[in-house]
Amino acid sequence: MLEEYFGNDATAEEKKRLLAVQAALEISKAAVSSSTANAGIRSQMDLRNVAQEVSSLADAIQDALEESE
Repeated sequence: MLEEYFGNDATAEEKKRLLAVQAALEISKAAVSSSTANAGIRSQMDLRNVAQEVSSLADAIQDALEESE
């Protein structure tokens, strides 16, 4: 979905960030669409919470990956 966000001139850091954001979005998508997710207004609240936390989750993923280098 975001593969071409930075285009062909993406730096290594931009590529790492993109991978972290994609992972965070996949985790978020799974959390919102899980069988335990509530319908209606609760799902809208879940989506708002996810939207607010994607950046923090991507930061955590990126930090974890950098620690393993």
